[in-house]
Amino acid sequence: MTRSDKTGRAFAAGLAVAAVTSLLTVWTTIVRDDGSAEGYFMVILAAGVGSFAAMFRAAGMARTMLGVAGMHAALGLLTATAPSTASQPGASTNALLFSGAFSLLWLTSAALFRVAGGSQRVPERSDQPAN
Repeated sequence: MTRSDKTGRAFAAGLAVAAVTSLLTVWTTIVRDDGSAEGYFMVILAAGVGSFAAMFRAAGMARTMLGVAGMHAALGLLTATAPSTASQPGASTNALLFSGAFSLLWLTSAALFRVAGGSQRVPERSDQPAN
């Protein structure tokens, strides 16, 4: 297997994991319907906007998915500690497990994009003026 074939497969796998994670987030948010859906939809929107901002380049996509994983984990923590969630038995634990599992999926996507972007090097900057 050539290096370009490996990176192509890693990029496709990262894209597939990100797409499946987005669809599962939408599906579980609609099924759960506990009033905290807006935040999770914003996480998916952030993934889309970040992907376009990175121009679908692997290195930028890896950073985007890492940021989205952090957003999902933070949102899960906020949901778990919300007074409306804390009043229901077991809801805080469920919110933490939900956000942890989905953050892990976003991190998997980020790792795959990082593998795909391994051959992309940023040109070194020269501090010397051009002649």
